[in-house]
Amino acid sequence: MSTKQEKLLAVVADLGTGKFDLSDATVSVAAVVADDGSKYQLLDARSEEEMEVGMIPGAITRSEFEADPDKYKSKEVVAYCTVGYISGACAFELRAKGHSNVRNMGDGAILGYTLAQTEAGVAKPLVKKDGTPTNTVHTFMDDLAPLAGEGMVGTSFANPPAVLEAANASIKERTGL
Repeated sequence: MSTKQEKLLAVVADLGTGKFDLSDATVSVAAVVADDGSKYQLLDARSEEEMEVGMIPGAITRSEFEADPDKYKSKEVVAYCTVGYISGACAFELRAKGHSNVRNMGDGAILGYTLAQTEAGVAKPLVKKDGTPTNTVHTFMDDLAPLAGEGMVGTSFANPPAVLEAANASIKERTGL
């Protein structure tokens, strides 16, 4: 495990994603990377602003999933966000609504994905909405940018604490946690 991976996993642990109790519903980055698209359907649980910067290829949005969840019943739906906190809440909420095939991406979510892909030699592991490959990732806050894969360019919210406070309020309202 690289130093970046260790630091990223420490950040994930500090965020308290364990409160969603998804240990039996977490999929590793390695499993996602190894999938040819037949087992997993990725679900980007981040904001529109974050997705505009870059997404994992083939991912759908939460609204796409919720518009037709039956379309994805044959696969495990793996939610992801920057490090796994927002997607953990998303997976928790969707599972509570009866979508037992929804999981959360572990190992640092999209940042862990960029680490794995760049270590494998992929220079532009993400795509923009139009499918154009990119090495830019929305890291939520500047402090997380150094944890992205080698050669990745991070961008973040202008006021991450306010965004996180709003996200936490929304999570509490929707999940009761």
